[in-house]
Amino acid sequence: MSLDAASKDGGPVSGLRIVESSAFIAMPSAMMSLALLGAEVLRIDPPGGGLDYRRWPLAPSGQSLYWTFLNRGKRSLTLDLRREEGREAAARLVCDGGEDGGIFVTNLPLKGALGFEALRARRSDVIVVSLDGSPDGETAVDYTVHAGCGAAMMAGPRDHTAPVNNAVPFWDLICGQTIAMGLLAAERERRQSGRGQHVRISLSDVAMAGVAGVGMLAEAELGQARQRDGNWVYGNFGRDFGTLDGRRLMLAAVTEKQWRALLSATGLGSRMDALATAFDADFSREDERYRVREAIGALVADWVGTRTLEQVADAFSNTPVCWGPYRDLDQMLREDWRASEMNPLFSRRGHPGVDPVLTPRSPLRFSNHPDMANPPAPEFGADCAE
Repeated sequence: MSLDAASKDGGPVSGLRIVESSAFIAMPSAMMSLALLGAEVLRIDPPGGGLDYRRWPLAPSGQSLYWTFLNRGKRSLTLDLRREEGREAAARLVCDGGEDGGIFVTNLPLKGALGFEALRARRSDVIVVSLDGSPDGETAVDYTVHAGCGAAMMAGPRDHTAPVNNAVPFWDLICGQTIAMGLLAAERERRQSGRGQHVRISLSDVAMAGVAGVGMLAEAELGQARQRDGNWVYGNFGRDFGTLDGRRLMLAAVTEKQWRALLSATGLGSRMDALATAFDADFSREDERYRVREAIGALVADWVGTRTLEQVADAFSNTPVCWGPYRDLDQMLREDWRASEMNPLFSRRGHPGVDPVLTPRSPLRFSNHPDMANPPAPEFGADCAE
């Protein structure tokens, strides 16, 4: 086996065997999440690499960091699934593996021997999880579903008119976690009933469900569509503020405890009392803090703006104040212990074609599995012979 197995603990889904044929982010991230929890994931790529094998960002060697990090903990096989003999070989892999096998996941077309009915004819309890862009068959990626679900038109300054995309493909990542949940749900049902099934998911549905799930769609349907409001926290008090030394921080007081802590740490209690009287407001209520947010924000901006980031950090240290500095990635690596080996999430690992870099294990911490592995990415195609 090509992976580093130097771990005392296989993880909570150890033994689960999954065959994956996929590309891009959502499906690979889903199976990476399960691989880090102990599943044996057999990743199939075409000879020479698939659609995402050389995708940016790249290491100095030219190796795709994208492919590397989304395939950690997996085993790597190469098969040409455009040919029926390749699909036939993959189908045998899917249907082998005992009671923990019989699982196939893909965001590529289900053809020939890899179609659900064809696989079910070989193995009646087979589980197939398939991802597409949209339930009507239209192509979609994170960027297009973000454009279509309203999120890009709610972000940015009030006077901004153009859409604002997100640098992190969060719909893909949310979709990946939903895929993993769907697979585990189907596998649990199979254990109880002996029945396999085809689980389908569309990326656009994940985005639509996400927007609806936090009330935004209903809000628009009821005639109160969310408008741009800069970096204000909607319905409560919070936004970004600038410090004396040119840094910026995000501050949010979304609970009464956090609000009281902010007043105590800044010494603004008496001035806020006067402000509440002037506006006939009860600042113990989040809706009232939101109503008077501009005036509250002006007082907080004055306090933050006369202090350096370090002085603000000292004032807020060991208090319930909810805040954090804005950082670019380089600043995060220099300043935040959570993006270092001081955080048990990370260890520095080498990967094929990539020098040792910070590599995260699963962010889930199980009391029964305190020593789960943090494996590297596989060597491309290294597991074909086995």
